[in-house]
Amino acid sequence: MEQNQQVILSIKRTLDTIDGQVINYLQTEPFDLGSLPEIVMLTLLEYWSPFVKSADGVDGEELRQRAIWSIKKLEAQAALIREVFLESHVKTAVIVNNAEVGDSTSDETLVSTSDDQTWDEDTDDLMELELPEEVKQINKLFGVE
Repeated sequence: MEQNQQVILSIKRTLDTIDGQVINYLQTEPFDLGSLPEIVMLTLLEYWSPFVKSADGVDGEELRQRAIWSIKKLEAQAALIREVFLESHVKTAVIVNNAEVGDSTSDETLVSTSDDQTWDEDTDDLMELELPEEVKQINKLFGVE
């Protein structure tokens, strides 16, 4: 009878390091993603599984599908980080006749463009992007619509 071999991973870090802080945070089961081992495995799969499949000789459509899955998961995480920590804190301003247009009393960062780089959302081509389902779910958790 064949026995399943197990791989055991044990990580110990002190709380005064970023590694220890990450592990401590993940133990709180953020976003109801599961226990620490489940979150770690999900993260490892999202990041490394296409490489593992390729190293095991998998190619073609199966490898392509795994790569697509990984990219979608990583893009969703990047979109969440961008939304939570970057985009909600940035406000753009346009220079018109050498005068900045925008709310100067705001504590938001203003990004200026020169006269020849003025962006017109109505006439410049903008691409419509559809958020992945994971991002939509995470946005609901944060109350972002």
